[in-house]
Amino acid sequence: MVDARGGSMRGSRHHGLRVIIPPRTCAAPTRITCRLVKPQKLNTPPPLVEGEGLASRIISLGPSSMQFLGPVIVEIPHFASLGRGDRELVVLRSENGSVWKEHRNRYGDEVLETILNGMDEDLESHEDLEKKRIRRIISTDFPLYFAVVSRVQQESDLIGPEGGQLASMLVPHVQAIFPETAVTKKVRLGLQAQPIPDELLTRQLGNQATFSPVVTVEPRRRKFHRPIGLRIPLPPSWRESSRDAGEGDTTSLRLLCSVIGTGMHGVYFMSLTSGSWQIALIVNISEC
Repeated sequence: MVDARGGSMRGSRHHGLRVIIPPRTCAAPTRITCRLVKPQKLNTPPPLVEGEGLASRIISLGPSSMQFLGPVIVEIPHFASLGRGDRELVVLRSENGSVWKEHRNRYGDEVLETILNGMDEDLESHEDLEKKRIRRIISTDFPLYFAVVSRVQQESDLIGPEGGQLASMLVPHVQAIFPETAVTKKVRLGLQAQPIPDELLTRQLGNQATFSPVVTVEPRRRKFHRPIGLRIPLPPSWRESSRDAGEGDTTSLRLLCSVIGTGMHGVYFMSLTSGSWQIALIVNISEC
């Protein structure tokens, strides 16, 4: 039970799980509940595409849809490995168990002491939480479910009618350019670049082919009002190695596109080029 004085609780069976309700954030005495849910028990589990995976048990908090008078803190342990720096964690939330969306913290670590409002609780730094594999969530309400998902690193920003661009921090030279009026209102767009491991290519294809990073614009299947530009580096061996007889010949390049991959039904790539095309190495894409 929590009242205006606040309170906290820790998970008894799940080490690292903690819920903190600071003072004066609960308008009336309320019973706070927290339970772990298996994905297979849900009618609609979190939607995952290729390269994504659940990094924690799904957390059900109660009372669901409760609005607090200020921000509260939830800490969830996860089992994701982020050592190589090519992946990141995102938090998904569901209000009704059927629709999931990304949860974004509106408060940074610099305001944690203000949020605690004098409460005697130790809060570790973001770096310490990363070492212990714990994800901190700050929210002013309780959805029905929280889930932590691991995915390939993604850059995102709000893009409006004035246009803009996104650049990958993981893979240099990967960019998405959005011209003016490509979108009619401000929307959050993301850019993801996933390198293909050399050992995977060697095992599957030997030295028959090499590939650039797989580039994705999020949200998928979105229509743009004007063509957008994608800048993708050429496959390394096409530029640097002479083992391929077609080195430097644009007819040896293929532009592949997938518009139906969902992660649950596999990904199908189709070629947008043929051997008779002269590739200018600049491609406009109006739908991703």
